[in-house]
Amino acid sequence: MPFKRIDYRDLDMYYVLNPDPQEFISATHDRLPESRPFKEGLPVLVFIHAAGANVMAWRAQLGDPRLNSQFNLFAMDARFHGWTRGGPRTEHTLENSAECIVATLDEMDFPSYSLYGEGVHGANIAAWIAIKRREKVKALMLASPGYRAESPRIVGLLQSVEQGLLVNKDGRGDRSGTLPPAALQDITAYFIGSHERLADARTAMQHRFQQRYGSGAGESSHDMLWLFKAVYARAPIKESLLASVTCPVMIIRGADDTFVSPLEACEDWATRFTGVKGEVPIHAITSAPGLLSLSDSNILNRIILQFVQRSLA
Repeated sequence: MPFKRIDYRDLDMYYVLNPDPQEFISATHDRLPESRPFKEGLPVLVFIHAAGANVMAWRAQLGDPRLNSQFNLFAMDARFHGWTRGGPRTEHTLENSAECIVATLDEMDFPSYSLYGEGVHGANIAAWIAIKRREKVKALMLASPGYRAESPRIVGLLQSVEQGLLVNKDGRGDRSGTLPPAALQDITAYFIGSHERLADARTAMQHRFQQRYGSGAGESSHDMLWLFKAVYARAPIKESLLASVTCPVMIIRGADDTFVSPLEACEDWATRFTGVKGEVPIHAITSAPGLLSLSDSNILNRIILQFVQRSLA
């Protein structure tokens, strides 16, 4: 499997570059797709997944001929996710996750790239990368970014969910490490959204969570804790840093998402990119819930293609 070793972070980042579309669409966790060579002359489009997801979330994007014929498509598992592995942490933030992805992108030595970050996790990381590699980022898309920080009330609720997730770990509860069904339902509703159109996606994520984090102690407990805490305890990115972003920016949301990433949250993000020439558009997909890559990929992929092409032009 393709990894980039980041020695100074004790980190092996799993990635996929330009996979065969049919192989990627039909890939499973037991049969992962292979990367293919870099396509000279085509720009790079980087996908950064939502919390709790991994590279497999991008089947509909990396398998779309509209995108894979026009770009080098690159995705990776963020720290604590999927097949990426790293040493223990005593503190961690979404900015730190962005630094891990930046290190991977630096290792890939892409001349430049555009970013699509989804959900609170992926959007915040994408924004941090646009800040830290301003000279490299040519376009920035934040999809369902949520509020820049959670309210104290929501943080309190999510801390209760966190305790529920860890109840059987590290010698507690039944000591099996198993994640209780009720806590799994709560965390996947937060990460994916509660819309009925995403019911199958929530069920699939619950299964993956149980496989990846639901046994024993040590790594599974450690990674589960930081995956969740880095998201809900996030601090808002400073306005001065967001103002330093000068590439074209677009915010995309599902019109039916009224909780995790409502219009007011997206408007708040848009007003912070004061260094961008022109307005920061907010594109709402009608009748769509939170994670658009899963619910409305056909429409979303067209929006991505048009926006990146305009930005590069």
